[in-house]
Amino acid sequence: MPRQTRETDLGVQPCENSASCAPDGDIVCDFLKLQSENEELRDKLAQVLENASENEKIWRHFAAIERILFRTRELDRLTEELLREIRVRLQTGLLVLYLCHPELRERFFGGEPEQSRFVDEMTWLSSLDAESVRSLLGAGLKPRLFSTDTGEYPAVFSQTESMRSGALIPLSINDVVFGALLLGSHDPGRYHPADGTDLLEQLGVNIALSMDNCLTYEKVRDFSVKDQLTGLFNFFQIHTLLENEFRKAKRSAGPLSVLLVSLDFVHDWDEFENGMDVLKHAAGLLSDILPKEGCFIGRYGSDEFLAVLAGVPEEEAREVIPYISSTMRKAPFRDGNTAILISAAIGVGTLNEGMLCGQDMVDAAYAELCTTRLRPQKSD
Repeated sequence: MPRQTRETDLGVQPCENSASCAPDGDIVCDFLKLQSENEELRDKLAQVLENASENEKIWRHFAAIERILFRTRELDRLTEELLREIRVRLQTGLLVLYLCHPELRERFFGGEPEQSRFVDEMTWLSSLDAESVRSLLGAGLKPRLFSTDTGEYPAVFSQTESMRSGALIPLSINDVVFGALLLGSHDPGRYHPADGTDLLEQLGVNIALSMDNCLTYEKVRDFSVKDQLTGLFNFFQIHTLLENEFRKAKRSAGPLSVLLVSLDFVHDWDEFENGMDVLKHAAGLLSDILPKEGCFIGRYGSDEFLAVLAGVPEEEAREVIPYISSTMRKAPFRDGNTAILISAAIGVGTLNEGMLCGQDMVDAAYAELCTTRLRPQKSD
């Protein structure tokens, strides 16, 4: 029988010291060394893949948030959807959106400082002045990460003792600061000062850019439809609304009326020091008198207003005329010791079969207005 081969016959001995290995033993030592290094590399690769998978999840969360930012044009909707998406995607324990831009503070808080509004569980919208935001972020306006493990803890967390780490993200573009976003976590290791902040910084820039876009969009929209002095519809928009309502009424054979209101003042409002305020005062009175539903009011001339009354027949339209005239006379504009009396001459135009467009109704109202001005005025 052949002799059984033993490990010692092949020169394989346990290697206790690599320096004393026999030549064949060197091969085994190298093999074991390579095996150990491969195991280390596999562990590192697994860690890299795990980190890559985690980074991909984070990137997807940020991408979902950015989709909201660049598809939204209304500020109210932007803040609501943004906070909800961040809370869900980033699993925040605390979420505060600080607003310091004057237009944003005026929009959401009426310009009042240090105001907060509860949005959802541990989610707030707060007003903060620009200096406070800059002092929290520092001169560089870069994201700041905090953790109780490092001893760094911002004052803004003092009201929420359960928060153990957080990120404060500036919302700014071109040195214009819109506010800051505060993310808080119960986990002290969630945000750490040694972590990178590139994604957070980009998120802050995108939020600021979106807010700037919303402000610009709303200004352009308001300018295109609103009279900048009174806040009512401008000439072009009220005329467009009239033509739309005219076509609807024609198709449905329903009633439609317009009121053309021409104001007179004891003093010329445009020569008075606060003349613009006089006209705004009169426009406010008219808005308060006329119904909100089915009524569109616009500035039709310097001191003329057109009210489009959808679904209102002539008789009902005329019923409101004495009330408008009386209210205007009894509510003068007051500025210190000065009172500017306001009177209103009103003409009515109502849809009839012979009219071809909305302007025909305005022409009828103008004709009546001229007749009204020639009549002697009755006192209350």
